[in-house]
Amino acid sequence: MVMRKQDEPKGFKHWNDTYFIAPDRVKVYYNLQKECLSVVDTRTGRLYCHSHRIELKDAKFHVNENGRQKVRREKRKNVHAYVIGKLVNEGEHLAYHFEKSEDGNLKKVFHCDCRNEGEFSFCENCIPETGQEFKAATYNPYKYKTFVNESSKRPVFESPRVILRDRTALGPLYSIYYIPKKKLAWNKGLKYTHRQLREEKV
Repeated sequence: MVMRKQDEPKGFKHWNDTYFIAPDRVKVYYNLQKECLSVVDTRTGRLYCHSHRIELKDAKFHVNENGRQKVRREKRKNVHAYVIGKLVNEGEHLAYHFEKSEDGNLKKVFHCDCRNEGEFSFCENCIPETGQEFKAATYNPYKYKTFVNESSKRPVFESPRVILRDRTALGPLYSIYYIPKKKLAWNKGLKYTHRQLREEKV
């Protein structure tokens, strides 16, 4: 991962500088003042860190309707849309990692050959959200009541895996990537309870 501590906005809190253990579930939203992502512990409500890229699993997309109406009424941005999920990873993926060689020195080991195409080249091996399984999501309080799929404009409420990025993160254009939740196939020959359908245990 890239540890960017230089040229950060004033007050930027890197995860390596935080003084408490990484929370299990977090709320992530775009910080309008610092133009990065803010990561908040959902249990305590305290800021954990700021980041340029965050990976979550078992995530849910939230939009506060009162906040959305306030934006539309006052024509001023406020934080009312966010994603909650289990924190998986903080930071950027790279095409390489470091391993200790037999002589004790660190050597750079590449995962892929995309670096041969240029300094800022990337592929789904080093930046997973470029893979075909990921879809782009967006949100605009003047157009939508929820987060929506960038192409179909259908609402997006939850996802097994979400990657959020700010404008500085290396990779594709969009800032929100998610893997669509698989739909439960209905079988008329079987009887399911509503709870089983919700939990997808059938």
